[in-house]
Amino acid sequence: MRKTLDIDLYKNGFGYQQVDCIRGPIAAAAGYFSYNNYFYFCYLHAILSNTKNYFESDFVGTANRILSCMGLELQKIDCSGDSPEETVNRIAQEILEGRPVILIVKYNSLFYNKYYKDSTFTLDHAIIVNEYGENNNTFSIKEGSLLRDIVDAYENSDIFFSLQLTFDMLKDIYDESNKQYIKETPVFANSIYSMHKTEENNIDTNDVINVSLMLFRDYKNDLINVINSYNEQIEKFNYYIEFTRRRFYGSIKPIFYLLYDHCKQRNLDMALTENTEKNIEKIRGYILDFLYTASITGAKITREKQEILCNMVLDGDERLTNLIQSLFVNERKKKEINYYVDLTRYYNNQAFEATLNDNSTADITGQGTHYIMQDVVINEEWKKGGYSFIYRYYTGQVDNISCEGQTVWIPGIDARYISILGCAEFGNYREDIEIELSDGTKQRITTDFSDFYQSAILKKQYIGLEQLPKEKTARQIITTLMQGFLQKDIPLNPVVLFC
Repeated sequence: MRKTLDIDLYKNGFGYQQVDCIRGPIAAAAGYFSYNNYFYFCYLHAILSNTKNYFESDFVGTANRILSCMGLELQKIDCSGDSPEETVNRIAQEILEGRPVILIVKYNSLFYNKYYKDSTFTLDHAIIVNEYGENNNTFSIKEGSLLRDIVDAYENSDIFFSLQLTFDMLKDIYDESNKQYIKETPVFANSIYSMHKTEENNIDTNDVINVSLMLFRDYKNDLINVINSYNEQIEKFNYYIEFTRRRFYGSIKPIFYLLYDHCKQRNLDMALTENTEKNIEKIRGYILDFLYTASITGAKITREKQEILCNMVLDGDERLTNLIQSLFVNERKKKEINYYVDLTRYYNNQAFEATLNDNSTADITGQGTHYIMQDVVINEEWKKGGYSFIYRYYTGQVDNISCEGQTVWIPGIDARYISILGCAEFGNYREDIEIELSDGTKQRITTDFSDFYQSAILKKQYIGLEQLPKEKTARQIITTLMQGFLQKDIPLNPVVLFC
């Protein structure tokens, strides 16, 4: 009997420059249970790898923080007191029970590696043991470094190639590595790791993006700490520049691989994703090149320059989080039925004109400034991000409400939230809107409107703002969408709005 746990080559995956040679095999082992788990793990790992103490933390705990959303768990098996033969037998048993084994080893213990028996090269590595044959007592491993720097057919050099090993071959790899770990560190000593399925959890890119949004709630990019501590550890920075570059620049690829895949699956526009990727590559590339160039000569950098670099990091992170938020599709909200309130009977002002016309009656500010009616979706459902509206417009007539404390009646409906399309004049504006429910109770919600002249800048957890298409006027007037979330399932039968 031969038990094989099929794991893909992942030719279109990532090299050690993007995902290190321990987390990469963990991702591939997760891929045994579902092909895309590899990419999901790499995406979330790439985000977390930029945070403080990620690589100093318990790697099993950090791995399981990611794997849990896939219904998987990496378990450490303590082999203290077991002989190398007994440990290899334990590996065979794990495979027979359907669990891939991750073996943390030293490069210099791998007989097929160029650093074999090189006592000066003591870096850690991981291999996957995914096949065992009882009839001839042999194993098969998945090895990401085997074809590294040899095969250039794929952009990724860490192809998980299969290699057949005898029982003694695998035993010697474990034994040679374990002897070094016992002397160096107890973390990997006397240990093997197996991937367990804990629950059935079918997820997609949208689910993984949602998980990443939760990670960003307390996200702090450690590149800022690297910048601020640079002057105190110039020599150390120079020594670890390759690792630092992989960590903060190499991680960009796994993140955007998943985001592009998500856009393809959901038929989403990729322009913003492409621009964001280029901006982050430019920001991080510049920062790392600047620090490395300075470190070569031992030059310190001023506090002012550190602040500039840190602000660049924060700007890139904000661009990334905003992009991810915009790509996430709220499936529950998609199932909701939108009810559109016809406000035309409340219109008391004209804001749009066919052209920029100084003699027009269209006026937003009282000084003749107005919108240009160009590429505006009217009299049909219009969607932007997670919001949707129907803007009623009739040429030559009043087309909006200038708020003066009017009461707007809404027919009897059951609703969970209310969305308002509007803008402010003479600066950003905050206003309370009072909602009166059918049972006579009242609730006030605070709304923020961005000035018509600039893009939406007012953002809160309970109020989301989206920028509408820019109207091509002399002043590039911009309107905004705003959504104020009420309590869940509030019956609006009817609702009174005091604008």
